[in-house]
Amino acid sequence: MQRVTSAHYEILCPPGAMKPEVMRDFAAQREPLFTILNQRLNGAGSNAEIRIIFYPDASALAATEGAAAPYEVTGTTIRTIFNGPPAQLDPAADAEALLHVAWGNPGNPRIGEWAGTWLVGEWRGEELGMAAAAVEQRLGHKTVSSLLDSTSRQIPSRKDRTLLGAAWLSEIADLDGPAEVRKLYLSRIPALDVAQVTKALGTTSLELDRKWQMWMYSYLAGMPAAPNATNVPMEMPMQ
Repeated sequence: MQRVTSAHYEILCPPGAMKPEVMRDFAAQREPLFTILNQRLNGAGSNAEIRIIFYPDASALAATEGAAAPYEVTGTTIRTIFNGPPAQLDPAADAEALLHVAWGNPGNPRIGEWAGTWLVGEWRGEELGMAAAAVEQRLGHKTVSSLLDSTSRQIPSRKDRTLLGAAWLSEIADLDGPAEVRKLYLSRIPALDVAQVTKALGTTSLELDRKWQMWMYSYLAGMPAAPNATNVPMEMPMQ
C-alpha cells in the first residue's frame, strides 16, 4: 500500500491508484475537519489517528443494508472508493470514526451512521434541519417508527433515511441534550424499533413523535412551499 500521514490521518491506497501529492493534499485538507469534530466531542479524540483506505472500485467494500454505502467505518478505519482526483469523502465518515474513540462502539450500526451525520451537522453543505425539512416537504411527515423500520416503503431511499435519522438525533440533542444521543448510541438494540428506543431513552412513543414533529415543523414553518410537496400534518400529537 502507498502511504502518507498527517497529524491525525494515515492515508493508504493500492500502488498506483493515487498520486502521492493527491494523498498528501487530501490528508492536509482533512485536518481542519478533524479539529471541528473533535471540539464538538470536547477534545475526546485529540490523540486519535484516523486511517482512510482508498480502493479503485467497490469490490473491497463489504455489502451493507440496502444500496451500497459510499464508505465503511470500522473503529477508526474508513474504507472508501477513489473517484477523483480530487479525493472525496463524506465528513460523516470521519465523525463516525471519532465517535468510536469518544463514545465506543455503537449499540446499533445504523444509529452509529446517523450519529456521524448528526455530529457533522450538515448534509451536502446544507444545515441538517433544513435539508431534512426539504425531504419532509417531498415525502410528507414520517413518524419515528417509519424512520427506525428499515423495511418501510415510506422512505425508500437509503440517503433520505440516513438524513432523517440524523435529523432525528439532532432533535434529541436540541430538546433533551447530547447526553441523550450518547445514551441511545450506546444502547444495545440489535433491531431498531420504537419499543426498544423508548425503553433506552426512558420516554413514550407518543412523546417521541410529539417532539420529532414539533422540531421538524419549526423548520418547515420557515420554508417556502414546494410546488409538488406532500401535505405535512400541522397538528401535534395529543399529550
